[in-house]
Amino acid sequence: MKWFFLILILAPFWGTAQPAAPANYGQAVVTTKLVPEDAYPSYPDYVGMMHQLADQYPDRCVLENWGDLPSGRQILALRITDNVPTATGRPQVLFTAAMHGDETAGYWLLLRLAEHLLTEETTGLLAHVEVFINPMANPDGAFRRSDSSLDGATRGNAAGVDLNRNYPDPDDGPHPDGFDYQPETNIFIKAAREHSFDLSLNLHGGAEVFNYPWDTYRNRHPDTEWWRRISRDFASRAQTASLRDNYFQDRHNGITNGHDWYPISGSRQDYMNYYHRCREATLEVSNRKQFPAARLPELWRFVSPAIMGYLSEARYGLHGFARDRDSGRPIGAQVSVPGHDKDNSDIFASSNYGNFHRYLAEGEYQILFSAPGYVPQWRNVAIKDGKRTDIMVEMERLEVSRKR
Repeated sequence: MKWFFLILILAPFWGTAQPAAPANYGQAVVTTKLVPEDAYPSYPDYVGMMHQLADQYPDRCVLENWGDLPSGRQILALRITDNVPTATGRPQVLFTAAMHGDETAGYWLLLRLAEHLLTEETTGLLAHVEVFINPMANPDGAFRRSDSSLDGATRGNAAGVDLNRNYPDPDDGPHPDGFDYQPETNIFIKAAREHSFDLSLNLHGGAEVFNYPWDTYRNRHPDTEWWRRISRDFASRAQTASLRDNYFQDRHNGITNGHDWYPISGSRQDYMNYYHRCREATLEVSNRKQFPAARLPELWRFVSPAIMGYLSEARYGLHGFARDRDSGRPIGAQVSVPGHDKDNSDIFASSNYGNFHRYLAEGEYQILFSAPGYVPQWRNVAIKDGKRTDIMVEMERLEVSRKR
């Protein structure tokens, strides 16, 4: 056991107001469901569904192939947001499942989530976020025997490697499990470099608990107060929706710090939090790993309000743009809270658009914006739970400052 372990030019509004919802929101959408109510799709059916969802809703959905495995199977993700061709500067949220191939419920749940967002979501949420949904992170393990069934699914990939021990670790360094990075790992590492994920949830099975960072460090994440609220809200929603007194009760009434549960090295959660400044948690959605297909609609009823609540959190906290004061060009500025941040808990604005999204517990903060060649800038901000704070940061070049 180890001992140590935040452009396009700013949209023309600021403050806590949200953009107006598109006119079609609030209207019922009539559609024939693609995702079966009580069955796990075969691999060919899964691929077909992913393509069909993107084809049916081209303004709100794009299918991305993040990479091909040696077996020929693909790591696929749906990018879902309102007005896909012009969507920029929104927080990016990743949902992924089945990196352990025999933990099956998340596979179906995320297919159902994708279809729900495209056919049933009426609140205007997709005007504010970009959602990336990867229902099947380990198809070789899940479809170990054949493409037609999950029978015989295994935890590891085709080489038998546990993918949730195969990532660079903040404490134990590269290759903590002693294996080369697997094809699936390299595909996700590449996707994390190419996308600026701000919030993420990785679905597993075998317990009923919301697991937040760290897995590898004994010391707490600087934003543990925020994590505790998020996890408590998630567990409470799941417990209430289930109408049962025994769902989502593991560990501390449905929540846990990863290291407190049991320390591991090489987890995807810690990799995303530390190396990509993304807030990722691990959701253990059911005590049964190979969840009965007949009970999948029931599980969706139990957990979907909590999943949607977690997605909604992407809209809250501190949001804004960092740009050059004179040219208006975006700046990939560092967004930090001195005296608070450590272990890479600070974030960076997107170098493409200058947008940043920082999730913090309720309170008042002094935020430092800094970038090479620019005068550092301090801003005082107040954060409230369930509210959004927007700021514009216009940074002055050092040489301009020196000439004055």
